[in-house]
Amino acid sequence: MKSIIKILATVSLILLVSSSCTDDFDRMNTSRSLITQDLVDENMMFTKVLVDAVVNYENGFGTTGNWAGMSVSGANRPFATGESNGVWNSVYSNYGRNLSDIIEICLTRDNAADLINKKAIARILRVWAFAKCTDTYGDMPYFESCLPVDQAITTPQYDKQRDIYADFFTELKEAVAEIDDSKPSFGDADILYQGNLDKWKKFGNSLRLRLALRVRYADPEMASTQLADLDESDLITAREDDASIYNIDDFPEHEHSRFVDLRSRKATVEKAPIAKTFLDILKNNDDPRLPVFADTVTAWFPQTPGYEDVPYFGYRGRPLLSGDNPEEGYAYGDNTVSRWSDLLWVQIQEFPLYKASETYFNLAEAALFGLKPGDAQAYYKKGIEIAMAHTKELYEDAVPQLPEVVSYFKAGQSQEEMDAYLAALLAEKEITQEEIDDFLENAPVVTLSGSDEEKLEQIVDQKIIALFPMEHEGWCEHRRTGYPRILVGEELSPLNGNMPRRMPWPGEEQLINGEQYKLALDAIGGEGMDSRTTSFWWEANPDPFKTHPETVETRTTPWVSE
Repeated sequence: MKSIIKILATVSLILLVSSSCTDDFDRMNTSRSLITQDLVDENMMFTKVLVDAVVNYENGFGTTGNWAGMSVSGANRPFATGESNGVWNSVYSNYGRNLSDIIEICLTRDNAADLINKKAIARILRVWAFAKCTDTYGDMPYFESCLPVDQAITTPQYDKQRDIYADFFTELKEAVAEIDDSKPSFGDADILYQGNLDKWKKFGNSLRLRLALRVRYADPEMASTQLADLDESDLITAREDDASIYNIDDFPEHEHSRFVDLRSRKATVEKAPIAKTFLDILKNNDDPRLPVFADTVTAWFPQTPGYEDVPYFGYRGRPLLSGDNPEEGYAYGDNTVSRWSDLLWVQIQEFPLYKASETYFNLAEAALFGLKPGDAQAYYKKGIEIAMAHTKELYEDAVPQLPEVVSYFKAGQSQEEMDAYLAALLAEKEITQEEIDDFLENAPVVTLSGSDEEKLEQIVDQKIIALFPMEHEGWCEHRRTGYPRILVGEELSPLNGNMPRRMPWPGEEQLINGEQYKLALDAIGGEGMDSRTTSFWWEANPDPFKTHPETVETRTTPWVSE
């Protein structure tokens, strides 16, 4: 396991106030409502940004993952309408704002020359934050947002997504270029890379690779220009360079949220179903990673009198259902779908921003479509190889933590029963290097085949598995390419079968920034277009909606398993 980095979760400023009423009258009546820059510790701010933006933000089971075929909706209902302001508020009120402040501090302090690396790192991470925001909402306030207090604009204009992306590329290139190995960095306050400047350069370049592929349908020239100067050696290509953070266990608020819930509710916790798309990519290719992620179905209907002709379900994923059609619910109810593995409930887990496997899948696509010279097949296979190794590490990291997890899932059972369950679990979930080597050598899916579009589908399918738990990135891939294919139920009101393409702008924008909101609304088509089904600039794929070859099963009555 990567070394666990201690997380600083709270930044406190203690103001000491004298009790004197006369001698200190002037000082006591001086406003303390503003904290000036000379009192701000940019190191502590940066740590807080990383905690808020990365740790416990995406855990693989959120609503967004429904639209990437990565997760399954429960009570969150994937086809609901209305606002979803979490990313917007996080960027403008929290880490986007704080990163902008760090940049300003580094520019204006007397020792600005010594803060150049801190500024560069904050610029790189700021691009990551604002990219997540524009890839959620489309056009948004960017150039006039998060400015210093003396330059603040209370009604910022909404900038075009294309212009925002152009600035992303400028920011990333400039930030990487200005990193100076002779100057200090954030050091231990940097819980992502511990101040390693070479790794920050690779992250900045890899982020540019990701975003260049994102715009390739909308502006192929922009994409190829950004890809042209990125060599493999400039990118994240090894596991040790991944941009990721592990949580820790020193305080309950630092533990993984699923583990905290399990410890609280124990055996009453019901594990979430696993999505059909994600499961089938593994199952249909006899992928050794399948048991690491998924359980077999618990229902065993052939044992039930009268159901002898029903095949054992084995591994079975759940389609994307709205919950409005009870016959679809009957078909996939009563434990007839697989659930996520116990391994994903351990106390300490990884929270990634970017993995080396993504680099190779991105390079494979770029080579396949002539955006950058290279061997698409070699890149593709390398991506699978690294993703396999990553999953093997996930298993190995979870093994020593599983006894406690089992003790909660099996609370109330005897120690003998728990020990037997744990032994069976470890044997079932184990992934060996021999299995991985055999898969890489012999599995048909490891070789790109068919048309370029069919090869792209292979690349994106494998990328989706590697991206887990980065659901937002999966949603971007699906909107950009139409892959992976997602089996969707038929009763999808109120969106009438349309997958969400973006989130509407927050309703309060109409109140506090009404004029600019109206201009932005007119720019995307006017009244009624600020909806979840309106596409934005980089969604320019001429065929973005790929049908699934199967149909959703239905039943008029529930399964009976007792």
